[in-house]
Amino acid sequence: MASSGEKEHRLHPFPDGWFVIEASDRLKKEQLISKTWMGKEIIAWRDAHGQVCVAEAYCPHLGAHLGPEAGGQLRDGCLVCPFHGFEYDISGKCVKATAGPPPPKARLKLIEIEEVNGFVFGYHDNRGRKPNWRIPDVSQDGWDGRAIRIQRLCSHPQYTSENSVDFAHLGFLHGYTDMKQLNPARIEGPFLIANYAFTKRILARGLRFVTVDVEIEVNVWGLGVSSVRISGTKMDFETRQWILATPADGKQIDVWTCVDMKRMPVVFGINTMNFYLLRKLAAEFLAKEVATEVGLDAVIWARQKFQPEPTLCQADRDILRYRHYCEQFYPESTPEDLHLVASEASG
Repeated sequence: MASSGEKEHRLHPFPDGWFVIEASDRLKKEQLISKTWMGKEIIAWRDAHGQVCVAEAYCPHLGAHLGPEAGGQLRDGCLVCPFHGFEYDISGKCVKATAGPPPPKARLKLIEIEEVNGFVFGYHDNRGRKPNWRIPDVSQDGWDGRAIRIQRLCSHPQYTSENSVDFAHLGFLHGYTDMKQLNPARIEGPFLIANYAFTKRILARGLRFVTVDVEIEVNVWGLGVSSVRISGTKMDFETRQWILATPADGKQIDVWTCVDMKRMPVVFGINTMNFYLLRKLAAEFLAKEVATEVGLDAVIWARQKFQPEPTLCQADRDILRYRHYCEQFYPESTPEDLHLVASEASG
């Protein structure tokens, strides 16, 4: 609580941008799901042709909840309201009413979506604008064995993405050594790219610790999507981590930790790199390790207070640039106590 006369500055709980809704392979055909996403109750389904619809979870007729928990169901690729039986197709249009023709204005309130890189993302904009940028479609060739962990945490996506440029905390909190920044963080509109090298001890096959030297390329796309490509400089391996942070209810976020494998570290005791099952097992192992690392940060995030004018040191130069970068994802009309105040940017 802020003291009397002192105004507390908080980050807007729902920044603009793309945020994950579901993994593509987890959204099955003819399956209806519901969840809380960006402060909204939403439903999603994939029809028999593979098309995806994501919409707010309330019937425009009389407001019934359309999720499966409330009785919503699919019939021939259409969503059926459990209250009066109104049916909606994949475009959100009402195609059937139980009494007379469907009302022309009865349409689901759709969420703009993009299915890319094995995920279904939804676009959120506080002013209702259409997206003016897209998440790049990175090559999936040679990558497989994806493993996923999802943690619900008390935090904000700005904090999770800030880890990408918070060089100092990697050594102090996570135990990385011999850290080097290979290139200054580069910002191109809604994209941020950073490159580092470091040494890390990991638990390998046979429950023994080994030291690995790695280089990483971090790509941040908005505040909800980070991709970290990791390659061994001495051991021949390559993995890709996805850190996807989606606000749920304004206080909690869902942090997705996903790992794709390309070439496995030899520390797993495997000489052949062509077996999907082995890459899957390695990805599961690494996803668990990354989720554990996220847990260390989560202890900090849960009690962290946003500092609109932080006292920065020399190692924090990219944090300052990151704060500049973040400003574009907040509505200008937001009241001061909910707006990202980045007056340090002019210092």
